[in-house]
Amino acid sequence: MKKWAILFSAVCVPFAVMGQEPQEDVSKIQAISKSSLSSVKSENKLHNAVFYKSVLSYALPEELESVAQKCSTAQEECFFAWKTFENSSDTHVAAQANIELAVLSLQRGRGKQALAYIDRACELESDNAFAQLTKGWILLSLGKYKKARQAFDKLLFLTADFEYVSSSKLGTALAWYFGGSKTEAASILQYLYTSNPYAISFVSYMLGRISSEMSDAKQLSPVFLKQALSHDENNYAAAELVARLSAKNKDNLHAWQYYATLYSLDPQNKRLAKKVEKYAKDLSGKERDYLFYLRLEQPIVHEIASIPSETVRMALYANRTQVPQHLKSVSVTGSGASVITDERLGEILRVPSYVEKTISFNEQSHSVDVKNSRGQVEFSAVRPFKIVLEQDRKTLLVNKIQADSVFAADLSDKELKGVLQVIPQTEGFELVNEVSAEDLIPALLATKVKEVSEPAALEALAVVLRSALLQAVNERKDARYHITDNDDTFVFRGINLVFKSLLEASQNSNQIRLTQSFADAYESCGVVTADTVENTVHKPDYVYSPANVGKYMLSNPPADLFSRPQDPTQWSRIKWMYLYEAGDIEARIGYKQNIGKLRALIPTKVSPNGRILAMRFEGSKGSYEATTPQEVLFLLSAGTMRSNFFDIVPFYKGKNIERILVRGYDTGLGEGLCVRGADGLAKNGADYMAIIKYYFPQARILNTSTGMIN
Repeated sequence: MKKWAILFSAVCVPFAVMGQEPQEDVSKIQAISKSSLSSVKSENKLHNAVFYKSVLSYALPEELESVAQKCSTAQEECFFAWKTFENSSDTHVAAQANIELAVLSLQRGRGKQALAYIDRACELESDNAFAQLTKGWILLSLGKYKKARQAFDKLLFLTADFEYVSSSKLGTALAWYFGGSKTEAASILQYLYTSNPYAISFVSYMLGRISSEMSDAKQLSPVFLKQALSHDENNYAAAELVARLSAKNKDNLHAWQYYATLYSLDPQNKRLAKKVEKYAKDLSGKERDYLFYLRLEQPIVHEIASIPSETVRMALYANRTQVPQHLKSVSVTGSGASVITDERLGEILRVPSYVEKTISFNEQSHSVDVKNSRGQVEFSAVRPFKIVLEQDRKTLLVNKIQADSVFAADLSDKELKGVLQVIPQTEGFELVNEVSAEDLIPALLATKVKEVSEPAALEALAVVLRSALLQAVNERKDARYHITDNDDTFVFRGINLVFKSLLEASQNSNQIRLTQSFADAYESCGVVTADTVENTVHKPDYVYSPANVGKYMLSNPPADLFSRPQDPTQWSRIKWMYLYEAGDIEARIGYKQNIGKLRALIPTKVSPNGRILAMRFEGSKGSYEATTPQEVLFLLSAGTMRSNFFDIVPFYKGKNIERILVRGYDTGLGEGLCVRGADGLAKNGADYMAIIKYYFPQARILNTSTGMIN
């Protein structure tokens, strides 16, 4: 969960059945109020089949199937391949080719060209609902707001399908808003707020944004922003607006907390740095106390049985790029007696249980001092040393962490198993936890599962984490550490987060390994994954093409989706939508290269089903290519976007992009075990071995007790 979400308690808002009309006379945004939210009857929750039915077809004419396949492997040649068919004698083929060309042209910043292609597609097939919808979004992208509304209105004569209608109404609302008509936009957004569960966070953000801009409705803005973040803690724009409004209302503590959280995601951002510095003045130098970090005074687990297995070296307090931070000071307390040993001198100190020692960096000698409770130095070292518990059942608490910056990493207190190694460096010291893999797995599970509780799902995830962990150990045998506590696959926040079911899941599956398969996991999944595993019994006919990606982003998740959330207001884990300002994207690209004003975002490499693997950002002064999915997500959203499966609608002001709308599905990179999908399979009766075989159909599975592989 993003740190800003801690300020907001979850509020579940029931939805009206799709088709319920909005209030007719909404002339002021005050019509959208706390009372109007609470007046929606609870029996209108999401039990209507319309939310799970899809009429979208991804079928392509036979002549175009090879073109779509080529586009998935050669993005630069994709445009010209479609052009071959734009004037085909087959009307349907020509219409589809022109739709694809329109989508690709908009990606390349050629708005007029995109409009010409989509006009041609609509002319060829006047009843093609997707072509008409795409026309509306292209017109909106180009700032032709009245014509965009007209295009969206025309769509309603072609179809009454939920997917199309919701998208057209959202486009209409944005056309009104960007055109300066806030009350008209608010009226439509209120309708979407009560009728579309998949857009609630985005719609809540827009209502909060509109409220904040109207003098007679400002008091409603926090209500909607609270909704936006409680339904999707990754909503960066909502968090940024909360920060600005807090500052405007002279709520300096909340302003600092939100700006600090945003800054921790984007630590090179000078604008955020200035905001943090400005509002920190009221905190009297105690910024650390106001961050959303976990604080522990004493070990809370005390002791837990240790299981002998391969040793993992895990670097602690790594930053966003997984670089361990150089620390200045930490305190260490054992729930049992421990021994401090030097790699050459042997035993140095014996420390009784629950006696705190402070480890601090000496700036003058560039050594590390071990101090007692009175601040007296008991031992100094320039070489690595270890803190070793005498009983492996006991634990170590690392707390009161200090670094050069409170934003260096997540400086939460952590309780550990195993051995703590202290490694002096020239600017501080690093901490490495040497721990049994089996002792670590339950804590790694704790950061992945959230509301997942089915034993079979937990056991399957334990197998995946164990396999990935041992793979990392094998690949980095001679490295100072094998993993960090902020690794994409392994996030460690302490064994203090472990509970009984996680221990049992690890123990029940500890003899199983995946071999000859990349073991990975991600939180939530839609239907289309990166590795072609389907998360539904009723497989859709999805095939990749640039236009089909956009069509998929409109689609309703099927009713039997394994990762379907129990809480119907929490669909943002699977289907989400965000609005980002171009200026922020330009600033992040500027850390690498000044491209000037953003003018186009062009995918340069995609997976076979259309996930973004690389992207070129073109600007008024040049271009920059992000070559990994992680870099793409950072540049677009400071790393807060949920996955690399998305499409983009750029909103232009003249030649330059002013902001972008991103519509996406699922989480992570879509590879490996889908955690919530595994939970759904378990609820349907699958055991953990069946779940593993489902998500890793090509994997070889080793049972270490029998030596058998299947």
